[in-house]
Amino acid sequence: MTGGSASVRENRYGLLRIYSYYRCALALLLLLVYFAFSRDAGAQPFLPFLYLGTAIPYAILNLVALVVVLARPRRPRPRHLFLMLVMDIAALVLITHASGGIDTGFTILLMVTIAAAAIFVPGQIATLVAAVASLAVLFDALYLMLRYDSGVGALFSAGLLGMLLFASSLLAQRLAARLESSQELAREKAGEVIGLQRLNQLIVQRMRTGIVFIDADDRVRIANESAAKLLAVGVHEIADRGSSLPLGVSTPLAAWRRDARHAPAPLRLNENGPLVQLAFTRIHAPSSDGTLIFAEDFSQIAQQAQQLKLASLGRLTASIAHEIRNPLGSISHAAQLLRESAHLPDEDARLVDIVIGNAKRTNDVIESVLTMSRGHQPRPEQFDLGHWLARFVEELRMRDAEVSPAIRYALDPRNIMVRVDPIHLRQVLNNLCENGLRYSLRATGVASLRLKGACDRETGLSHLDVIDQGKGIPEHSASNVFEPFFTTETSGTGLGLYLARELCEANQIRLEYRNDAAHGSCFRLNFPHPERRAIMDPELRQA
Repeated sequence: MTGGSASVRENRYGLLRIYSYYRCALALLLLLVYFAFSRDAGAQPFLPFLYLGTAIPYAILNLVALVVVLARPRRPRPRHLFLMLVMDIAALVLITHASGGIDTGFTILLMVTIAAAAIFVPGQIATLVAAVASLAVLFDALYLMLRYDSGVGALFSAGLLGMLLFASSLLAQRLAARLESSQELAREKAGEVIGLQRLNQLIVQRMRTGIVFIDADDRVRIANESAAKLLAVGVHEIADRGSSLPLGVSTPLAAWRRDARHAPAPLRLNENGPLVQLAFTRIHAPSSDGTLIFAEDFSQIAQQAQQLKLASLGRLTASIAHEIRNPLGSISHAAQLLRESAHLPDEDARLVDIVIGNAKRTNDVIESVLTMSRGHQPRPEQFDLGHWLARFVEELRMRDAEVSPAIRYALDPRNIMVRVDPIHLRQVLNNLCENGLRYSLRATGVASLRLKGACDRETGLSHLDVIDQGKGIPEHSASNVFEPFFTTETSGTGLGLYLARELCEANQIRLEYRNDAAHGSCFRLNFPHPERRAIMDPELRQA
C-alpha cells in the first residue's frame, strides 16, 4: 500500500511539472500576443496597462513556481495548490477584462485550470475552484455591463460559461478518480505478480531437484542452489546470468539434441560429487527458445532401491535363519559334546574342531546377514564431525588398549558439519578401523591408523579418509572388496565391507576404496551436503 501511494504521488508530481511548464508557456504567450499586436490600434487591449500589469507579474511568478517545483521533487500541500489555481483564475479573468470581456475567448483557458484542479486537489476543493472561476467570470461580466453598458448578452454568456466550468470540473473529477482507481488496481495486480514471482523463485530455490534454464546460446539464465551443489560448481558461478554450463553437462546435452530419445546415464561431475541423473526439456518462449535441465541426485534413487532390497532380504533371511540356525545349533552342540569325550582319538578330535569352527563361521555369516536385514532406518542428525570423531577415537583406543593403537586424526577445517545417522557412522568406522588396525599390525608390527578429513569450501561437500599401513589390496581384487562374501582371509565372513557400504548408501554416503602404494589402503567416505534433507529423514518419509 505504501508503494502504491508513492507511485500515485510520483504520477501527480509528474503532471504538476507538466502543468508548471504550461503556466510558463501561457504567460509568455500572453506577452507575445500583446507585443505582436501593439502596433495595431484596433487590436490593442481594452485596458493595456492592466493587461501588462497582469501578464508580466504572472509570467515572473510562474517562472519562480516552476523553479520551486523542479527543485523540490515532492507534492505541495493542497492549500499551496489551491492558491496557485486561484492565482491562475485571477490572472485569466483580469486578462479577459483588460481585453474587452468574455467575447475575447481568453476565458476558455479556464477549462485547463479547472481540469488541473480536479487532478491536483481533493474533490471538494476542486469544486470550490470551479465556483471561484464561475463567480469571477460573472462578476466581471456584471461589472462591464454596469460600468460600460455592454448589454445583457455578456452576462448570459458568463452564466453559460460558469455552468460549463462546473460540468467540466465534475467530469474531470470523475475521470481522475477512475484513472486513479485503474492505476491502483494495476499496481495491486503488479504486486500480486511480483509476489507470485518471488514465491516461484523461493519454491525453485528450495527444491532438491537441480533446475537450470539455458538460452539458445547455452548461457545460464536461471539456476537454483541444488543445481549448483549437484553440478559441483560454486553457487554464484552457476547462478550468474550469462555463465556457461559445466563441460560435463554440455556433452550429454549435445547427445540429447542429436537424438531426443537419448537418455543420459548417471554421471559424476566431480571426484567427490554425487552421481547425477540429467533430464532435458525444450522450452518455446515468445522472446527466445531455451532448454530446461533437471538434475537429480541418483544416490537418492539408489537409496530407495536399497531400502526395498533390504526389506526383501530381511523377510527372506528371517525365514532362512529359522530353518538353518536350529539344525546348525544342534550340530555345534553335538560336536562340542563329542569333543569333551575322554575316549576321542586325536585325529577325530581335530575333525571335531573343524566342525565346531565352521559351524561358528556359518553362524557368524547368518548373524551378519540378519544384522544387515534388520538394520533400522537411518535417522540423520547434523553434528560437528570433529567433536564426534574425537570421542570415537578415544573409545577405539580404550577398546583396543592391549595392542596400543597409534591413531591420528586431522580435519581441515576443524568444524566440518555432516548430516548422517551417528549410529550407522559408528558401525561403519568400527569396521574400517578394526580392519585397518589389524592389517597395519600384521604388516609393520604396530597397530597404526590415520583419519584425515576435509571439506570443499566451494561445494560444501566433505569427506573422511581411513588410512592404514597394511600391504593394501591386490589390484585384481580391489574392484570386488564390497561384494558380499568376498574375503582374502580364511577366517572372515566377507560381509564386513559389504555391510559398511550398505549402511553408507542408506545415509547417502559414498564409500570407495583407494589403493595407496606408499601408505597401504585408504577407504574414503564422501558425505552428502549437510543442508540437504533427503528421503532418509523420518519426517520426510512420513510426509
